[in-house]
Amino acid sequence: MAAAAVDGLFGTRERDRVLFGVATFFYWASLYLYVPILPVYAQSVVDSLAMVGVVISSYALPQLLLRIPIGLYYDSVTRRKPLVLVSMAMCLGGAVGLAYAGGGGTMFLARAMTGVGAAGWVAFTTFFTGYYPAHRSARAIGTINAVNQVALVVATGSGGVLADVGGYRVVFLVAAGLAVLGLLAMALAREPAVVAKSHPAGGFRGVATSPLLVASAGMAILLQFATFSSIFGFIPSYGASIGANSSQLGAITMVTLAAGAVASLASVRLAERFGYSSALGLGAALFGLSLLLVPMTVTPVTLGLVQVVGGLGRGSLSTLLMALSIRSAPPGARATAMGVYQAVYATGMLAGPIVSGLIADWLDLGAVFRLCALVTLVIAVVARHSSVRRA
Repeated sequence: MAAAAVDGLFGTRERDRVLFGVATFFYWASLYLYVPILPVYAQSVVDSLAMVGVVISSYALPQLLLRIPIGLYYDSVTRRKPLVLVSMAMCLGGAVGLAYAGGGGTMFLARAMTGVGAAGWVAFTTFFTGYYPAHRSARAIGTINAVNQVALVVATGSGGVLADVGGYRVVFLVAAGLAVLGLLAMALAREPAVVAKSHPAGGFRGVATSPLLVASAGMAILLQFATFSSIFGFIPSYGASIGANSSQLGAITMVTLAAGAVASLASVRLAERFGYSSALGLGAALFGLSLLLVPMTVTPVTLGLVQVVGGLGRGSLSTLLMALSIRSAPPGARATAMGVYQAVYATGMLAGPIVSGLIADWLDLGAVFRLCALVTLVIAVVARHSSVRRA
């Protein structure tokens, strides 16, 4: 009945795009509802910033290990929908585990479970591009990344308010409920037509060593290092140190991601007009500048304004690098390329919080943001002196 109603408003392909977009929205909302309060919540359970960094990084470890196998499996089968459904089920289980975590070990395991769910983003992105002709794959990536960013905006803006009203556990249980809604929406979406399998020169090795994929994945490591050290790492801790409450922390993350959603839609068009190298350089400059300014902010409002600039830069970089990874392989091997890309960049997600936690304990939070600014500027250098210039 619900599917028929949607069919009445849209054509079949449009119906499936909408349903998949709704499922993607709930998938990311379930993963990020608690992100603004997770570092503070972890600090209330464990006794050091270094351990907080370890807990945050546990989200990346399964992604590092599983994304290449997921990509290879996706390209080898004709029924891909179960991969998406299993991913959302893991988000559900991880959220419940975080709600009832009693120490650093159980928190680490629950957060790792959500990382298993997030590893399924390989399947999500490639699944969605299947609803579009091959020459529009970059636009498809821009669209699904915009859905991702809007979900993060709504989730992070709501999570802090929920924490203030009902406490930390309520936030994690609501996240579990959002995952259930995602499962229901995905159950109604049809699979896109399967692209005929292709055998690129060199097989897996040929895909994984494509110069364009190597360059985009290398820059993505640096991007994720900076992102998970700052926006999804220690910017909430810095915000709390200058007086931000849970609602304000959620609002700060929300405006960051809202700017990223705008950038996701605009950045591909910018790159098509001026070139990927120039567009990446601009994104890196904006993100790096915002990170340098973070330690100079003294109120939650000024921190939020600085984060708008950072969100524009990070959103552009994220979308453009993902689009380049798709362009690096023929249609029948795109999930493999995406799996390699996302697995490689997970090393940045893993290393960022751990290294930054140690630096924060050894020096201070300001040193973390200065390091991340330096890392983002390296992205601009790589974009200018790599195969990206010919993309």
